[in-house]
Amino acid sequence: MPGHVFLEGERVDLRVVEQDDPDRTVLGHVRNDPEFRRTLGFDAPWPESRVEEFVASTTTDDSSTNLLVCLDGDDAPGDGRRPDGDGEENVEIAGAVNLFDVDRVAGTLSYWLFDEYRGEGYATEAVSLVVDHAFERLGLHRIEAEAFTENEPSRRLLDRLGFVHEGTARECRFAGGEYRGRERYGLLEDEWRDEEGTR
Repeated sequence: MPGHVFLEGERVDLRVVEQDDPDRTVLGHVRNDPEFRRTLGFDAPWPESRVEEFVASTTTDDSSTNLLVCLDGDDAPGDGRRPDGDGEENVEIAGAVNLFDVDRVAGTLSYWLFDEYRGEGYATEAVSLVVDHAFERLGLHRIEAEAFTENEPSRRLLDRLGFVHEGTARECRFAGGEYRGRERYGLLEDEWRDEEGTR
């Protein structure tokens, strides 16, 4: 069962990752499923022990915020990704959003959703919550993000939220059996504030 609500939105809640079976199962699936591996750029398999190490590290790493994008029972489409409950609240994991390598100036953003939740605005809301938190609570000046060149939905999301395209790293990663380029984006605090009225 995902942990407590860390950031609350209108349709999604961002909950802390817990060291329990549902969270480990979801994160293990994402790192080992062939389609997700390609989308996220993972090539090596992640055995259960490595997933457990990753989950454990998220609880002690002060330079990162790792959150699960969750829908409550009313908004969830009910496709089976809902953790088995024993009378606890009904929460469905739709994806994750992370802010890592945080220092006094900047942090790096990453995010993903399962296919069935894409195109519904959940990622936009989840990323917006984390960006607000980064600028308001953490006092960051800048947020960075990257997307593979062919990942148009991710690039559109960053554009929509006001991120500025800062360059292309051509054929910089070898993943899924091919060299792939990455698009680099950045967002400054004052740019986010200027965009608030238009979102």
